[in-house]
Amino acid sequence: MKAIRLLLVIFATWGLTSSCEKMKDIQFVRVAGISMDELGMSKSIVRMTLAYYNPNNYKLQLKDADFDLFLDETPVGHSIQDTMIYIPARDTFYFPVRLEVNMANVFQNALSAFSNKEVTIKATGKCKVGKGGIYLPFPIKCETRQALNFF
Repeated sequence: MKAIRLLLVIFATWGLTSSCEKMKDIQFVRVAGISMDELGMSKSIVRMTLAYYNPNNYKLQLKDADFDLFLDETPVGHSIQDTMIYIPARDTFYFPVRLEVNMANVFQNALSAFSNKEVTIKATGKCKVGKGGIYLPFPIKCETRQALNFF
């Protein structure tokens, strides 16, 4: 009987310590796709699909993302996502984004964008990540260099 209790205590301790390991940061992989939804002179709507990798051994959920987009350090857009994204364990997942782009800031940087072969795309903001109904704030920080292929 004591052996069974000891075995239960060992398994319970092991279960609690393994479930409480520190969550690893979700890693930005690439911009998987970009398309124009609406094109306007003052504001445009761009749809993007961002690929991320979850290095954790458990599934997660992402909700309430709110971030700003920058092209070469100039703010060009803002996005608010209120849909739930299910994140598989140790796998790549895709995050669809609807982005409102301020065309005045894009036009200001058009000359420098055409003169450079690449632009820096950066997103900063916050979201909530969790599982089992418990969500913690998580910063959104990703930056990539994107080649411009106009011709």
